[in-house]
Amino acid sequence: MRTPTTAGTRRRPVLPLLLFFLLLLLAAAPAHGQRVVWVGGEPAVDTLQVWARQALEGFRANRGDSAGGDNYLAYERVGLIGRRLLRAQGRRDLLLAPAIRPTLDSLGFATEVAIDPAAPAFALLVVRDPEHPAAEAVGFLYWYRQSDLRLQGVLFRGGHRPRLRVWWTGNERYPYAAGVVDETRDRVPRFTMLRLAPDGTYWALQQEEERFPTLGEAGEAQWADLNGDERPELVSWTRAATDSLFAECASCPYLVTERTFIEGRDIFELQDERLLPTPYATLVMFVRLLLDGQTAQAEKLVRDPAKVREAVAAGWNRRVVRTPWRVEFGEKNTTWPRRLELRFEGPQGVKRYGMVFGRRDGRWIIEDWFEPRAIERRYPSVTVPPAKPGDAKTPPAPAAPPEGR
Repeated sequence: MRTPTTAGTRRRPVLPLLLFFLLLLLAAAPAHGQRVVWVGGEPAVDTLQVWARQALEGFRANRGDSAGGDNYLAYERVGLIGRRLLRAQGRRDLLLAPAIRPTLDSLGFATEVAIDPAAPAFALLVVRDPEHPAAEAVGFLYWYRQSDLRLQGVLFRGGHRPRLRVWWTGNERYPYAAGVVDETRDRVPRFTMLRLAPDGTYWALQQEEERFPTLGEAGEAQWADLNGDERPELVSWTRAATDSLFAECASCPYLVTERTFIEGRDIFELQDERLLPTPYATLVMFVRLLLDGQTAQAEKLVRDPAKVREAVAAGWNRRVVRTPWRVEFGEKNTTWPRRLELRFEGPQGVKRYGMVFGRRDGRWIIEDWFEPRAIERRYPSVTVPPAKPGDAKTPPAPAAPPEGR
């Protein structure tokens, strides 16, 4: 690696001063409908222009995907520009921090800004290398210590869609803690936690994915306060492994695992893990109960308990092939279908079913299922065309069962 330099590089045009400040003044505030107001004169325009040019030249000169060593200097310049812009807002809070992003982006930087409205003295500016999209990112955490707006850089291996949460701990060894959820380019969430020194001068890294893998799977993760104690929990949703009894089409619903993490003594740790309740998850559980001979429990998952006897008679409680079930179609125009079309290979050969789901007492249950010819008998208005040899498609089930079922 080598130190970024301004010598021998082509000067990149910077934003004209008039447009530069027009963007700053028009940037909409994220809260209270307020706008950016500059106090104490212009925020050192010449200095910002020099730093912007140096940062862009530095990013072009960087080598490799690391944000450390000499490569860090370009990120640091952007962090200092962010600090100047935030101080020029003339506020003692950072709720308007997102208003600086249009200016930074107009200068050619790749940035994102995150705040926690419940902790207005803190903000996070994530800087990515605009010349090397796969490179590591640096997040600059800003906070007020009395009248001093401080900043500290933190390495992020993702840096996309950052979500910041800051909370008062009540612990004299670290009065505040900050948690950041960010994502890689492949939408894999990552978790980082820092703790503020007792004198408020710096943050210590307490938890990150390399030492304490927490999230690490493609999916979604969000902050929540589930018990109302003003201390956050972290909730994630990831794709669960498909049950070996079932195969799914590419556009069909899949199983989702929901995990809840809570702050322990030293790190965030797993509190609860469960399969997210969905119509498809109910079907999987129903078939599993039949295979285990737990018919009484299976009856709780259907509208009519007699359907359990019907399922057993059809061989749903037997496994003659490794993967007897295949989800072939889901309800159209919805990502959370309440109707599924399935293929079942059981002791009586291959059968196809249209299955309808509903809710009872706040839980998903199976309303009913139909074989193609049974649909004709129950609903004469539904015409089922003659089956062709090798035809795997099932006629669509009616929109809903008749009233009274």
